[in-house]
Amino acid sequence: MPNTQGRFTKQEVLESGLPYYIPRSKRWEGKGYSFAILLTKTRCQKLGVPVLGTPHAEAPSAFLYSANAGAGTADTQHRYVALYDRTDAYQEIKDKLLPWEMMRV
Repeated sequence: MPNTQGRFTKQEVLESGLPYYIPRSKRWEGKGYSFAILLTKTRCQKLGVPVLGTPHAEAPSAFLYSANAGAGTADTQHRYVALYDRTDAYQEIKDKLLPWEMMRV
């Protein structure tokens, strides 16, 4: 279960079996997709392809490690942010994507 900010622990990510991205090493871990556009909830909103409204209505497709998650709090465990599949919107958002938001295996 994510915490109140919607972040996950490493154990939860590993148990999910979904891939996760580590920005510092610029690599995906776990079994990846041959091609996918994977965005955070905030990026989905910004690019006009929002996540379904109610909590847990849309399941994550991958995760992003965020070393700064929980900074200033006692929570040092919930460091992974959910990523949502927006591959279907690729043509309309491709010019606005960051390099790590596109998975190619």
